[in-house]
Amino acid sequence: MRREKAERWRSGVWPYSEEDRKRLAEIYPHNPLLRRFPLKVWEEALAEGRLRVVLGTRTPLFRLRRDFKGLPSGTIFGPETVIPSFPHIPRIFRLHTGVPRYLQGPFWAEEKIEGYNVRLFRVGDEILAATRRGFICPFATDRYPDFLPRLEEFLRDHPHLCVCCEVAGPGNPFVGEWPPYIQEDVHFFVFDLMRLPEGELLPPPEKYRLLAAYEFPTPEIHGPYTPDRLDPLSQLLRRYDREGREGVVLKSADGKIYLKYATPGSHLEDLRVVFPYLGDVPPEYLTHRLVRYLLSQWELYGKLKGEIWERVGTRILSGLEDLFSRLDRGEVVSEAFRLRFRTRRAFEALLAHFRHAQVKVEVREVREEAGYLVVEIVKIYPRATSFWRQKLEGFSVVD
Repeated sequence: MRREKAERWRSGVWPYSEEDRKRLAEIYPHNPLLRRFPLKVWEEALAEGRLRVVLGTRTPLFRLRRDFKGLPSGTIFGPETVIPSFPHIPRIFRLHTGVPRYLQGPFWAEEKIEGYNVRLFRVGDEILAATRRGFICPFATDRYPDFLPRLEEFLRDHPHLCVCCEVAGPGNPFVGEWPPYIQEDVHFFVFDLMRLPEGELLPPPEKYRLLAAYEFPTPEIHGPYTPDRLDPLSQLLRRYDREGREGVVLKSADGKIYLKYATPGSHLEDLRVVFPYLGDVPPEYLTHRLVRYLLSQWELYGKLKGEIWERVGTRILSGLEDLFSRLDRGEVVSEAFRLRFRTRRAFEALLAHFRHAQVKVEVREVREEAGYLVVEIVKIYPRATSFWRQKLEGFSVVD
């Protein structure tokens, strides 16, 4: 079976099973969005790997791995179910020119929280949390009752809405940055409500009423502001920068226009976190964040000299001496995570997800603590290890 899958991979045909094709054929008559195109088109997408089976659900679901026929990657399909991908939000680099260029009326600023994005929705008898790429996240699916106890009630009352949420904190399984005010475990922050199946986001005033009614935790919300008076917004961002927060998402009153703007310090933190893993990120990752840092630092503080450069070097490079020493001793580039689960099944599902995504993970400790399964894992980064080790061991590079 493995040899057959490998041969199909090399031939450009994704190794799906006949069972997958049958499930797709069963779903097709019940899904209006799928029926826009002939079944054969979707079967070809399945064979090419554009469409994938969603693992870990009782109801058969599929996800788009790549953009297809005008539909964005991360879109999820099931019987009578369409969960659109969360839209990518454009970034502006300068408030005082970017805001009036795109926003003509009142708008709100919501704190942009460093974490990972999930869509929470009901399908059949399950409530599931899907990542931006359309994977079911076992961790968020397991932990949402701790932070959103009225989610089931909300989805029952509003079956055509999907809850968009940020999972943030040191106890998350994916992201190495989090807000400084979360000292342990994670928190859930509901930042949007999405209409199904259209994918439209509710306008802020309507959304805020529903979030308050169901007592959902939210990011900080400020406003409304107007494009001709941005000094209060600049003051907010300077405070966020001092407090180590990421930035803001600006949302028009009608919910049609979203813009994001990040603090200077958040760009430096991105660079600090990613430097050990340079073998795993494209070179433009560094360039883009340096450009963002320079422009936001200049706009919010009006200077790019003196102690600024010391701050940049200290923030970005301070951990590399320890990294090089560890690599010189034969250790690998790795990242430790301490996670809490309500069920062992969710932990095992997360490990299966990592295997499927080809993420190398070592389990260091598993124990019961205060009603939770507490797990310590370490992610191993072979490409980043190779990137640094080859240079430390004296290998040459033609550049």
